[in-house]
Amino acid sequence: MAAYFTHCNLQPVHMVLVLRTALNLFFKLRNFKTAASFARRLLELGPKPDVAQQTRKILAACEKTLTDAHQLNYDPHNPFDLCAASFVPLYRGRPVEKCPLSGACYCPPYKGQICRVTQVTEIGKDVIGLRVSPLQFR
Repeated sequence: MAAYFTHCNLQPVHMVLVLRTALNLFFKLRNFKTAASFARRLLELGPKPDVAQQTRKILAACEKTLTDAHQLNYDPHNPFDLCAASFVPLYRGRPVEKCPLSGACYCPPYKGQICRVTQVTEIGKDVIGLRVSPLQFR
């Protein structure tokens, strides 16, 4: 989840926190290749000097061994949405079902179930929406 959260559209201050968390977590898990990518993204944001210094140290350690100890369902270069039920990435080009009210994305097996976000709409339902006509106000 930490890796997925780094792809949210957050303000730079919040993105620094997210990237630091993901960087430290992946470094501890010995996923050095992924941790190095988070370190580079963090340095691009121009963090405080002490954070930048710590990040450079971690990046140097990661670049010595650019391997990942654990295989992840994560591709940092391919845009994706997250399934609101299973929290797996739905990469561009794959089939997706959406909630008609919130726009939350789901894997196809969740079609017909109740949306986990709104708790009132059916996933994948094709709806027209509210129609307002001047004739209603006469």
